[in-house]
Formats: sequence, structure tokens, C-alpha cells
Amino acid sequence: MSQSIFVGRQPIVDRERRVVAYELLFRASRDAQVAVFEEGGRAAVRVMVNTFASLGMDAVLGRARGFFNVNRDVLLSETIEALPRDRVVIEVLEDVEADEEVVARCRALRTAGFQIAVDDWVLDDPRQALLPYADVVKIDLPAVPERALRKLTRELRRHEILLLAEKVESVEEFELCHRLGFDRFQGYFFARPVVLEGAEVDATKTTLMKLLQQIASESPTDEIVETFKQDARLGLNLLRLVNTAGRAVRVQLRTIEDAIRHLGLQQLSRWVGILLYAQGDGGELESPLLITAAHRGRLMEGIVATRMGADRAADERERAFLVGMLSLADALLGRPITELVRELRLGIEASEALTHRAGSLGALLSLVESVERGDLSKFEPELPKWDLDLASLQKLDHEAHAWVHGLVRSPMADDAR
Repeated sequence: MSQSIFVGRQPIVDRERRVVAYELLFRASRDAQVAVFEEGGRAAVRVMVNTFASLGMDAVLGRARGFFNVNRDVLLSETIEALPRDRVVIEVLEDVEADEEVVARCRALRTAGFQIAVDDWVLDDPRQALLPYADVVKIDLPAVPERALRKLTRELRRHEILLLAEKVESVEEFELCHRLGFDRFQGYFFARPVVLEGAEVDATKTTLMKLLQQIASESPTDEIVETFKQDARLGLNLLRLVNTAGRAVRVQLRTIEDAIRHLGLQQLSRWVGILLYAQGDGGELESPLLITAAHRGRLMEGIVATRMGADRAADERERAFLVGMLSLADALLGRPITELVRELRLGIEASEALTHRAGSLGALLSLVESVERGDLSKFEPELPKWDLDLASLQKLDHEAHAWVHGLVRSPMADDAR
């Protein structure tokens, strides 16, 4: 029997908070045998190769690169050459000694076109010999006091490398590293629902243009609903618009289709036109929060469809997508989720799911959040309740990522840049 491996991802962003890479996290099934570290390292490479070969690099990474950890044995093994050198970054773990053999291997891989990252760099690091061959140096923020961090960044700036701050968990840490000149950032601040005060919510220009085209050509409502799913911010704005204070009748919404029906296509067309006019040239889909919101919605929808049948219970699938998309509304809008739920006048089921993770949709949202964290001990015991095993969940997860990455690399998005 083949062993199922779950691949988790954590976004790596640039100075504008756009996703440019993912660190890939490997998770074994409950039947996996405990292995020594060296065997585990080789298994990780095999899983990565097999996963990308079967599901496709674009489905896993979109336009981004993939960082993955290697120990000494994996670094020196020939299996590493099986990876696509223009799409991966080889992350050398902190316990790999920079002896002559390791230095020579990094030099050869760099010459062959691979990018090298050195993990958990510290002051007076004994791996100085690796710096000439490193493209990225990762610094673990909790392990380096602020004064030492300033000195460390000054030293590393003498080399032609990118500095990546790991475990960024607050806006203060992000701003400090930004001021110090870090190029890349990684941590729960970008991947979890963190309230960003004063965050502006605008739909992307390309999605608005597509909506206007669909409305003008009288496309079916389900096609318009699908377009709304492509931008979490657009769905949020739609729900807020339907329940503005000036409307005579306030409604309880269960799906995006409900909102479109209550608003009407004529009013929707006017609103989309106004948003497009105000949009200007901004509106990036490559925000980690928006990518996460879209992925959550799509994965929750996929799980419900798998459980109930793709051609059944369309309303349930739409509600699942809506809850997933809105689960980051506090971060996208910079306001407490309880306040937003009241303002959007969502149905009781969706409201309870978002505020208390209660009910069936709340349980599904919790499941998807634990999948994002790669917390196998949390989500694996829940899979039978949704008629899933690790392999089927992995397939749905990859399909959701492929759908999101398809939005980012669509021709319309390219034309707008």
C-alpha cells in the first residue's frame, strides 16, 4: 500500500507583502513508521518529486518558488538533481556543518542553477564558508535579540544575498525587519488572521472587468457567482453593499447568490462600475491573506462537494465557500469578526461558524485551519466525519491551491500588470 504524505505550505512574502515563495512542510500518515532523521530527509525529497510529478508544479506553487529543508545526507545525494532548479530553493538546515564536502556541494549546486538558502543564521555563525554560495539567509527572529539583529543585518548586507526574517508574528516585528532592510518575510503574521488596522478593501481591477463583461452579456447567475469567488475582497464588498444602512429592507444572507439576487443585476452593474473607476491600477491577488481566504473557501467547498456529491446540495457548497472566504474578514477589513458578522447579517449557521467555530461549518473551518498549519494530530482524526482520508484531502488541497494560483497567473491578470 502506498503511503500518503500531506504537504503543507507557509507563504514567504516580499517587502510589499506579496507571496513569492512557499516553504513546503511534509507530513506523514498515521501508518508511517518512525524513521531516523536521515531516512526522513530522503523520504521528504521522494515525496516532493512524486507529488510534483503527479499533481504538477503549478498546482503546488503557482508562480512562486518552493523552499524545502535538506539535511546533510539529502544535500549530498544525487536525488536532489531531480528537482526543477528554476522553481525550488534548497534550504540547508542549521545543523549541517559547513565542512569542505558541504561547501563544495553548495558551490556545485549553485553553479548548476539551484538557489541555496541557509537556515537559522546567528551572530558569529560557524557556516561563514557557505555565504558566497547562498542566495538567501534566513534569520529566526525569536532566537536573535534586537541589538544582535541590527548587528547581524549590517554584517550580512556586505554579501549579495536576500535576508529572510522567519517567525514574524506581529506588525511591530514586520516593521522593524522592514526598516532593517530585510527582503523576505515568513511567519504567522502573514498566514493567520491578524487584524491590520485601517486595511483598505478593494476588488481587483481584472475581476471587476470580468464581472462587467458577464453582466453586460447576461451571463448565467452561477457564472457571476463563480467570478465573485475569485476575489475574497469583492465578495466582502458585495455582502456589505446589500446590507447598507440606507436600504429599506435588510436581509439575512446565506450565499453569494443570495446577495446577487437581492441586489439585482442592474444595481450590481452600477456598483461594479463605480468600484472599477475608483480602483485605478491597484489590486493585487498576490496578497497572502487573499490567497489564504480564497483557498479556504475553495477547499471547504470541495470537501462538502465530496461528501454530498458534486451535483447535489449546491446551497451547502456555497455556504461552505462563503464561510471560508469570510474567515479572514477581520484581517482584510481591520475590524473584529463579531462586528462584521452583525453588519453583514449572515445566517445563524455561518455566524456561529465564524465567531465560535460552532456547528458543522465551524467544525469544517477548524479542520481547514489545522490543514493550513500542517497540524496532522488535529485534522487527521476528524477526516472520517467528512468521508475523507489523507490522500483524498491532499488531492482536494492541491486542487484548491491550483484554482487559486490559476487566478494569479490568468491572462487577464497579466494584462493588468
